[in-house]
Amino acid sequence: MKKKYIPGTVNVTVDEQDFGTVLICAIRYTMGRQTYMPSLVRDFVRPFLPSLCDKTIEVMIQDCDFQRRNDLYGNEQIDKPKWIEWERELKSEKARRKQIEKVE
Repeated sequence: MKKKYIPGTVNVTVDEQDFGTVLICAIRYTMGRQTYMPSLVRDFVRPFLPSLCDKTIEVMIQDCDFQRRNDLYGNEQIDKPKWIEWERELKSEKARRKQIEKVE
């Protein structure tokens, strides 16, 4: 299924699953890196969270869990807290969807 994503003023039509896969790859690329790139990628992905499919959100949560369990988040004071917050955001989005399902 094609979905239209409109970040700012750029219009791009892509397959929903392909878009989610590209975002997963971008997030994975930045995990453990101690540069500006993780924040840049998370900030890019964040507005799309409500539009991403459940599978994409779940894979991102699993990736965060793996990084956390294996202590691969990078610097304890700088990188790790931001990744833990990112995982919380993903889980919050998942919980929000479950609430909507209960109401419907």
